Amino acid sequence: MTPEIKFAMKKLFLRSESGLTLVEMLTAVSIIVIMGGSTYAVFNSAVNSYQKTQSKVLQAQRCRVALDTISTDLSQMQADTSDEVLALYSEDVPTMSGDRDILSIVTLVKTDVDVFEAQLDALKEGRVTTEPPLSDVRRVAYYVGPKVPIDLLKSTVGVPPPATGAQQPGQTTSGEVEELALYRIVTTGLNPELVIESMHSGSIPTVDENGVEIKYQPDVLIEGIINFDLKYLDEEAQMYDTWDQTDVIPTAVQVLVSVIDEEGQASAANQSTVDETTGLVQGVLTQSTMVYLPASANNAQQ
Repeated sequence: MTPEIKFAMKKLFLRSESGLTLVEMLTAVSIIVIMGGSTYAVFNSAVNSYQKTQSKVLQAQRCRVALDTISTDLSQMQADTSDEVLALYSEDVPTMSGDRDILSIVTLVKTDVDVFEAQLDALKEGRVTTEPPLSDVRRVAYYVGPKVPIDLLKSTVGVPPPATGAQQPGQTTSGEVEELALYRIVTTGLNPELVIESMHSGSIPTVDENGVEIKYQPDVLIEGIINFDLKYLDEEAQMYDTWDQTDVIPTAVQVLVSVIDEEGQASAANQSTVDETTGLVQGVLTQSTMVYLPASANNAQQ
C-alpha cells in the first residue's frame, strides 16, 4: 500500500470519528421540527375535519330517527271524534329559544313480543291465564323536557316535566346550561288527561281512572333538541299551531325538529354557539316532514 493511499485512509478515518458539528446538528434538528410540525398540522386538520363530519352525520341521524318515529306513530293513528279517550291532544308552546310543542295520540305500537301471537300460543298450548286480553293500541305522547340520564329515567318513578323556556337558546333563566331532550311516552292508559297530567306532575300513574293497571314507558327519543314545532293542516289547507277541534281530525301534521351538533352541546356552557346579534344558535340542523293521517283514523267520519 502506497503512502498516499495510507494517508487518504487515515484522513477519512479521522473525519468519520469527528461526527457532526454543532451547526450541522442544529440544522438537522430544525429541519426535523419543521417537517414534524407540518405533518402534525395536516394530521390535526384531517382529524378535526373527520370529527366535524361525524358530528354532522350523528346530528342528521338523530333528526331522522325522531322524524321516522313520529311519522310512524302518526301514520298508524287511531282516532274517533265521538270518543274522548281516542282524541288527539296538542299544545303549542312557543318560547324565546324555540317551540316545544306537545302531542299525544292513540296509535299502534310494535312490541318486542307480539301480543296477539303470545295470546294465540297460550291458547294452542292450553294455558289458562287470568290476565285481560292484551292489545298493541297505546297512547303516545311527545314533549320536550330537561335531559335526564337513561338509567335514572328508568329507575325513578317520575318523568321530567315539560321545559318552559329560556332567555337564550341553551341557557336557563338562572344562567345555567340548559340541556333538553325530546321524550316519547308510551302507555296502555288511553285517557289523554291521565298522560298529560302525569307529564306536568312528574309522577307515573299505575292505574287508570277505572282502577285498571296500566303500563307506562318513558324514553328519550332525541337529545340536544332546540326546536320541536308541530303544525296542523285541515281539509281546506289551512295551517294551525294547535288543534282544538273535537269534531274532526286534521288532514296532516307538519313536524319540524332542530338539533344542535355535538360541538354546540359541548360549548353551550360558555354560550359560544349563540349569536348575540340574531339570538340564533350556531351548528343547528333543522329537518321537517309532512305526515298525512290515514282516512280510517276517524271512525266517526266513515
